[in-house]
Amino acid sequence: MNPEPLGSCQRVPPAPGFRPTGPGGWPHRLLLCLTLSLGAALQAAPPERVTLQLKWRHQFQFAGYYAAQEKGYYRDAGLDVKLVEGDPAVDPVQEVATGRAQFGTSNSALLLARHQGYPVVVLAVILQHSPLVLIARADAGIRSVQDLAGRRVMLEPHSEELLAYLADEQAPVQSLHLVNHSFEIADLMSGKVDAMAAYSTDEPYFLDRAGFRYLMFTPRSGGIDFYGDNLFTSEAELRSHPARVKAFREASLKGWKYALQHPEELADLILTRYSQRHDRDFLLNEAREMADLAQPRLVEMGYTYTGRWQHIAGTYADLGLLPKDFTLEGFLYDPEASDRLTRQRMKVILTVILPIVLLLAVLALVFFRQYRRLSHALAAAEELSRELQQNEQKFRFMAENSADVIWTMDLFKGTFTYVSPSVYQLRGYTAEEVMAQSAAEALTPESMVRVQQVLAETLAEWKPEGPHTPQVTEVDQPHKDGHLVPTEVVTTLHANAAGRPVSVLGVSRDITERRRAEEKLRQTLASLEQLASRDPLTNAWNRRHFEASVEGEMHRARRHGHPLALLLFDIDHFKRVNDTHGHPEGDRVLREVADCVRGVIRVSDSLTRWGGEEFIVLMPNTPFPSALVLAERLREAIASHVFEGIGQVTVSVGLAAYRPPASRDEWVERADRALYLAKQGGRNQVQPDPTYTKEPVAPDEGSFLKLVWKEAYRSGHPVIDAQHERLFQVANDLLDSVLAARPPQELSHLVNGLLEEVGQHFRDEEEILRELGFPGLPDHARKHADLLAEATEVERAFRAGTLSSGRLFQFLAQDVVAVHMLKEDREFFDLIGAT
Repeated sequence: MNPEPLGSCQRVPPAPGFRPTGPGGWPHRLLLCLTLSLGAALQAAPPERVTLQLKWRHQFQFAGYYAAQEKGYYRDAGLDVKLVEGDPAVDPVQEVATGRAQFGTSNSALLLARHQGYPVVVLAVILQHSPLVLIARADAGIRSVQDLAGRRVMLEPHSEELLAYLADEQAPVQSLHLVNHSFEIADLMSGKVDAMAAYSTDEPYFLDRAGFRYLMFTPRSGGIDFYGDNLFTSEAELRSHPARVKAFREASLKGWKYALQHPEELADLILTRYSQRHDRDFLLNEAREMADLAQPRLVEMGYTYTGRWQHIAGTYADLGLLPKDFTLEGFLYDPEASDRLTRQRMKVILTVILPIVLLLAVLALVFFRQYRRLSHALAAAEELSRELQQNEQKFRFMAENSADVIWTMDLFKGTFTYVSPSVYQLRGYTAEEVMAQSAAEALTPESMVRVQQVLAETLAEWKPEGPHTPQVTEVDQPHKDGHLVPTEVVTTLHANAAGRPVSVLGVSRDITERRRAEEKLRQTLASLEQLASRDPLTNAWNRRHFEASVEGEMHRARRHGHPLALLLFDIDHFKRVNDTHGHPEGDRVLREVADCVRGVIRVSDSLTRWGGEEFIVLMPNTPFPSALVLAERLREAIASHVFEGIGQVTVSVGLAAYRPPASRDEWVERADRALYLAKQGGRNQVQPDPTYTKEPVAPDEGSFLKLVWKEAYRSGHPVIDAQHERLFQVANDLLDSVLAARPPQELSHLVNGLLEEVGQHFRDEEEILRELGFPGLPDHARKHADLLAEATEVERAFRAGTLSSGRLFQFLAQDVVAVHMLKEDREFFDLIGAT
C-alpha cells in the first residue's frame, strides 16, 4: 500500500475502541488536513514572473537591475524577472500601461504621461540629477545657448527639460532648426548638425576619445534640475499586487547599491551576459558619471522629494505642457501605503464587521441548538432572546463609548439615521443636533465635493455580488465653535434585498494630531534639506555645498576649456560693527550684504558663506575681464547700500581665475592673497590675483576696448562736444554690461537709451549745421538716417536672439558713436572753427 502524500485529506478509519472526545473531533481533523494542504501549496508556489522594460539598450545605465538578477535579490523576493532591452521605437510607458511589462524606466516626463491619462506611478528615483545635456560643435561659432538660434539641432523625444532650459536662456525652440534625432554622434562630428541632445554619461566619452572639440550646455546651470532615470509601474499593478511591487522595488534598490559599489564587477557582467556594444573602459566611465548623478553617498538610493516633483511640474506648466493646478496625488509611491490600508481594513473589521460576524455566529449557534434540541424549543427561544439582548447591549455599549463616531445615513435622503454620542467630543454638537443636519451641513464645501465624487465613483463600480470595499476619505468638518476638525471617514455601502445600495455605514475619526505630526515631519525634512546645503543666517551656500559643487565646475573647465573665476571678499572692520552695535546687528549686516550680492550676480553665479564675514562668489563661464567688472559692481553695490543704524559698510575683494590643473585649495589661496593685497591697499577695493597674466580672449568674451574721450576730439561747438562726450560715456556703460553678461532685458534697456540719445544728437547737429550753412548737410543727414535705420535693425535682431551682445556693442559703440564722430563729423570742424 502506497503512503499518503503530504497534505492528503483521505479519511482514515478510527482504531477499534477509539472515540472522539467532544463535538470537535471531526472538525479538528478537517482543520488539520486544510492546514497541511495550505502549507504544501505555499511550499510549492513558483516565483512570480514579471517584466522590466528598459528605456535604452544594455549598458551601465541599468547595472542595478543586472546586479539584482545576478546576486539573486529578485529570486530571494520570490520574483522571476525578465529584463527587456530598450529601443527608440519602444515606449516604456506604453509597455507598462498595456500590461506587456509590469515595470519600466523613464525620465521626469512621466509627469506628462500621467497628465495624458497613463496611470503611471513612480516607485524610486535612480539618478538625482538628469544626464540630459546639449552638445555643440566648438568650431561652429557657438559661444552660448543663445547662439543656437537658427542652427541645426537634434532633439530626442521627452526632452522637455531642454526646452525649458532653452526658453529660460532666451533661446526658444521656435528659433532652432530642429532635426529628428538619429542617435548617431557621427552626425555632429561630420557637421550634419550643429548641436544635439545627449547624455553626459555617454556621448562626451566618444567625443573626448576622438579628440573632437565641443561645448556642453546643461540645464542645471540655468536652474532646471530634473530627476534622471526613474523606476515606475502602473496603478493597476500597484492595486492588484502591492506586495510584489514592494518586493521588486526593494530588490532593485539593493541591486543598485551593489552595482555602484562594484562597478568593475558589473562592467564584466554586462560584457559577458548582456551586450558587447561598448568596451569595458566606456562602461567604467559611465559608472563614474552615473555615481556623480545618483549621489549615493549623500542621498539614500531611490529617495524622492515631493517638493522637487512639484517644481518640475511647475516648469512643465510654464511650457504649457501641464495645467498650473496639476496634482501629484497617486503619482508617487508610498512604501507604507499598503500597510496603512491593511491597518485601516483591520480597523473597520474590528469596529464594525467583527461585531456583526459575532452576532451571526451566535445566531447560527442558537439555530443549531434549536435543531438539536427540539424538545427544548421554548427554553432555547428564551435563551436566544436573552443572548440577542445581551449582544445588542454590547454593540450599543461599543458604539456609545467608542472615541470614534459611528453613524448611518439614508443614501437617497442624505440624512443621518443614527449618530453615536461621541460626536459631541468631535464636533461639539449632540447626536440629536447632528441627526437634524444634512450631509452638506456636516462638511465644508470642499469636503462635500470630495465626498460626492467618492460616492459617485463607488456607486458606478457597485456590484451586488461584491466585493464591497470600504472607502477611506479625509474630510474637514465644522465644529460648533467655528473651527474645522480634520477627520478620516471610513464608509461602506449597504444594499437592500434587491441588491440596491440604500444606506451608508460610517466611522469618523479625529486626525488632528496626525495632521500636526505629518506637518511637523514635512517641515523637519525641508529644514534638513536646507541645512544640508545652506548657511542658516544668510541663505547662501555653506562651505560643504560649495566644496561639492566647485569640483564639478573645475572638471568642466579642465575638460572643455571654459573660463572660470572666483572672488573672495571680506567685510571691512566687521569686528568693529559687532563690538559697537552687538552681534544681532552684525548678523543683520551679514544678511543685508548677502542680499546686495544676490542683486548683482547672475543666475549662473553662486554665493557661499566661506566663514565669519568672508564670502565667495563662483562665476562659471566668466573670462577674467568680465569677472573684474562684476567684482567692481559688487563692491560698489555694498558701499552704496544704506545699512540703517550702522553707516557705510565696505568690502575688500580678491579675484582669481582658475588655471588647470591647479587644485581647489591652491585656487582659493591665490584669491586669498589678492584679498590680502586689497586690505593692505586701504580696503574697499578689488585686487586681482597678482600672478594673473592677460591672455587673448574671443571678441564676445571681453576683448572690446572702452572709448576714451580726448580733447582732440572737440569740434569747438559746446553743444556738439557735450553730446559727443556724453555718447562716449553711454557706450562705455553698455560695454560694462556686455562684459558682465547682464540679462538681455537690461542690455535692451541700455541699447534703447543709447539709440534715443544718438537720434536726438543727430537732430540737434543737423539744426546747428543748417544755421552755419554747411554745404555738405544733405549728404551728412542721409548718413545719419542710414545709421539710425541700420541700428534699429541690429537692435531688433538682438531682441530676437539672432545677434550676440558683443556684435551689438561692436556696431552701436564703434560704428555709430566712435567711427562716425571721429571721421564723418570732422568734415564740418573747419566750418565751426572759422565762425
